[in-house]
Amino acid sequence: MDPLLAVRRLPVLAERAMRAAILAALGRGRITPRGVIDDALLRFERAVQAEASHGVRPALLFGERDRIVREVRGFLDGRIAARLAALPRRDLIAVGRGAAPIDAIVRNRHGYCYAVVLRRLPRGGRRLDLLQRLRVAARTATRTPLAGVLVYDLSSGSVRVLLDDAGAQRVDRHLRAS
Repeated sequence: MDPLLAVRRLPVLAERAMRAAILAALGRGRITPRGVIDDALLRFERAVQAEASHGVRPALLFGERDRIVREVRGFLDGRIAARLAALPRRDLIAVGRGAAPIDAIVRNRHGYCYAVVLRRLPRGGRRLDLLQRLRVAARTATRTPLAGVLVYDLSSGSVRVLLDDAGAQRVDRHLRAS
């Protein structure tokens, strides 16, 4: 594979592999660091082999592998992964393809459903465009009424909650009541 093409394609393949590994572990109900990291690396290797049968420069490949390990471990060490792992099975509405185009739909302890999205968010204005597209996709593509969208940035570890108008009003009412 051409090195310039690899620089553009490897992060995309890595993001897909990480998301698929995390969602598979969530669907099984067993989120262990070693299992998720190994699964993500295997999925990444398979995707690279399918896309670049002639090989990729080892430095590019190993750099992306290190980044996968760092980002998955950062996710698993965070509060979001702990909360998702602690969810009862009945509160996991949909995962992966069942929740497409978002990654998962979960119900919180107050009964409101949220979309969970795992992405590497771009910098600058492209980030705002992506967040807006995620909000619209979650609102229009799911049959489940959502209170909001929880977006986890794999590269920085930051979390954003995008609320629709009804979700913001419910949160305001809940905060005033407590």
